Amino acid sequence: MNKNPQGSFAISVRLANEDRSIGAEREAAGTEEDSLEVPANTVLGVTQQFLRAGREDGPSVVLRFLSARRLRHPQHDTVVVLVEAVVRGRQIPLTGAASVSDGVERTSILATLQATNAFVASSLV
Repeated sequence: MNKNPQGSFAISVRLANEDRSIGAEREAAGTEEDSLEVPANTVLGVTQQFLRAGREDGPSVVLRFLSARRLRHPQHDTVVVLVEAVVRGRQIPLTGAASVSDGVERTSILATLQATNAFVASSLV
């Protein structure tokens, strides 16, 4: 991730294993909403492509970003991401959370990856 002096940022996300590597880059204005939503949406796009390039015998999965929130408390600073997975017409809510320690943008990425871990793992076996 690169932050510009004006507050905007560019983010790069890549998922890879032995036989596939898929990545994307996005730029954003740098608002607090952008810091949460742009990284999460970027991860979802890459994850969606990664799943499509994986196992062909599994069900088709469509991932949708629903929301991301930053929860601040004196002892905790956490990002929670809500994603929806649609599998065989069934809507499945997924959540991921991560503590802010190395920037909100990176934390949004980690929370989104946590929310989608089960689907990525099933595409690897």
